[in-house]
Amino acid sequence: MTLTRKDAAATVLTALAVLAYVATHEAWNVWLIGSSHRWAAGSIMVLGALACSLGSAGKGRDATTTLLSAVGVASLVFAVWALWTASLTPLSLLVVSIVVLWVGSTLRHAWHPTHGPLPT
Repeated sequence: MTLTRKDAAATVLTALAVLAYVATHEAWNVWLIGSSHRWAAGSIMVLGALACSLGSAGKGRDATTTLLSAVGVASLVFAVWALWTASLTPLSLLVVSIVVLWVGSTLRHAWHPTHGPLPT
């Protein structure tokens, strides 16, 4: 198992993105988001981008890298769509895609051994 602090930080950021979605869906009227779906989309997009910036692609181009790249492109499309329409449908798809990226990245890091010598 090779989970790092970056994985923990990505987990926190993903949880915040889900919490922001729930807050706007349930109209909790929290600071920054309020009741605006556009503000929620912007906040979730930033949180997702920060979480994705903590990830790293594998050395080779395998099926997992290709699949996660496609989900990343889809999340960008959902983010633009959510900002454009201020609708909950693309916003929910954006959150689902961020969670899928987080799950895929975390499982990948957990299952692949560390490259290089083990620390002593």
